[in-house]
Amino acid sequence: MKRVPASINRGAFLFLIMFLNPFFAARSQQDPVTSIASLEKRQAIEKIAEPVAQELQASLKNILETKIKELGPTGALEYCSLNALALTEKIKQKQGEKITLLKRTSDKVRNPLNKPDYAEKEALEIFLEAQRRNEPFPANYIQKVEQDWTVKYRYYKPIFIGNLCLNCHGSPSQMSPELKEALKKRYPLDEATGYKQGDFRGLITVEVVLSKEE
Repeated sequence: MKRVPASINRGAFLFLIMFLNPFFAARSQQDPVTSIASLEKRQAIEKIAEPVAQELQASLKNILETKIKELGPTGALEYCSLNALALTEKIKQKQGEKITLLKRTSDKVRNPLNKPDYAEKEALEIFLEAQRRNEPFPANYIQKVEQDWTVKYRYYKPIFIGNLCLNCHGSPSQMSPELKEALKKRYPLDEATGYKQGDFRGLITVEVVLSKEE
């Protein structure tokens, strides 16, 4: 049998690697595949994530209330713009490695850093559809997210507009010139005004990694 020159074998091998590399790169960065978590997993995730979401919501509310009393709406806006993300990260870090993401997001973002990702857009749509149908909102939504051959779970808790929120998220016609100027300066692409009390504002996202035993 006539042997194929080694140089040809090496060339074919290199060509195969070059051909397959984009495929594997694409697979390693594929879009997430989302689904509703099983009942068993939902119970485990809710037990872990609900207290974290409650802590974040309560902490932000307390700080906002305090800063509005101390500094007024414009001062509170300035304070929160500088500290809200840091507080969120601090609460996340306190939970250890089990919590891999803690975030607030919305279909109408103020801070671009809170923009929803692919999975969050899907979750938001569930709540927005309830709003369009004038149906009761789900208490939460728990989602299984598979990406890059890993599985994580996301717990979403809805946020609704309260009296405090209206200071900076209500009708611009009710805001002081100073506050409107601060909003324009801090958030030139702001979408988050014009709300009324009780309106759906967005979601708290808590991403959880379960151990094999859980």
